[in-house]
Amino acid sequence: MNQVMALKGGPSVGATRGSGYAPAYRPDAPVTLEVRPLSACAEIIDAWSHLAGRALEPNPFFEPGFALAAAHHLVAFRDVVAILAWQGATAGPQRRLLGLIPVFPRQGLFLPDALVGFGDRRILNGAPLLDRERAGAVIAAVLDPRRQRLLDGHGLVLRAIDGDGPLAVALCNRPGSEGVVARFKPRQGFGTGVPSSDAIAAFRATLSGYAKLTLAEPRTQGGLRDAAEIILAMEASGRLAQAGRATLQDTREVGFLRAMTRGLGRARQCRISLLMLGDDAIAGAIMIGRGPRAWLYLGAQDETHATLQPLAVLLALMRRTAPNRAILLPEGGVAGEAHRSIGDLHLSRGEAMVPRDLAGRARDAWRRSLVRLAGSRLKPPRAGAA
Repeated sequence: MNQVMALKGGPSVGATRGSGYAPAYRPDAPVTLEVRPLSACAEIIDAWSHLAGRALEPNPFFEPGFALAAAHHLVAFRDVVAILAWQGATAGPQRRLLGLIPVFPRQGLFLPDALVGFGDRRILNGAPLLDRERAGAVIAAVLDPRRQRLLDGHGLVLRAIDGDGPLAVALCNRPGSEGVVARFKPRQGFGTGVPSSDAIAAFRATLSGYAKLTLAEPRTQGGLRDAAEIILAMEASGRLAQAGRATLQDTREVGFLRAMTRGLGRARQCRISLLMLGDDAIAGAIMIGRGPRAWLYLGAQDETHATLQPLAVLLALMRRTAPNRAILLPEGGVAGEAHRSIGDLHLSRGEAMVPRDLAGRARDAWRRSLVRLAGSRLKPPRAGAA
């Protein structure tokens, strides 16, 4: 375990794309929509990365480093489609990408009336990437009744949205802006119990009595890779492994995590920390995101010291090194603070529709009723039915 101490060395080598992609901002240009599989978005990675840097609510979970790795390794992401909003109608290298909204594919007989933003347990923030200058225009374009018939849905539901985040605040505090109505519905019973600061201080004092307690954070790509492997091994030696749910026990999951930490690490969107007790790592955390907020994507701790909650001690030390940066927990908590509000953001058109739009809605409803009727006739009778 002595090699772990080398993880502290070296400056960050986060990669930046030098493609020179910088299309001009044209506020009067029309918004055009395109729908394509998420896995097929690799060819627009420059436009995608440029959008991520100017998004209303930055979200590393929908950046290329995370989303493309997930689409290539995980079954749940394989069929996800992305609604792309472009500035202008002409295809070319200088088109400006204004929005990227991953949604569930609309397949099957019985479909919800609204488009549903893609959600998964691995996605801790469901905010789509929207240009901060044109976010309202992008949502309005997606919700346009004439385009909705092309997308086969009415309204848009975004999952796992932070009620206090920039997206929800911007849309909910401007009722009727751009003809869009936003309603936030928090999840009930969402949150987690975080140990008090006094309890964490007591745990830390007890651990320090055994050996020197230090925080190790790699800065090089090789150091990030080694630290991630230590956390994976730590998780695989605990209760999750006994239940068959450790990351190392799933080849797709571990392949994704390695690719994701590598991709986000190049963009300095991934921070990996280890809590060292002497020469041994007793807790580890993989954080995603930079700036004022970061998400705990994966945490593990040595079961030998589980009663002293070394992972909570690690998060407290990480907050001490960056006091202005909130650590958001998967269950909705904030390390050292009260839990945040997580829920669904329902978006719809608030303006009255012209007769042509009303006729289109009626026609679509009639078609869906015929499909449901045909499906009910094909359904086999229940056992015991007369």
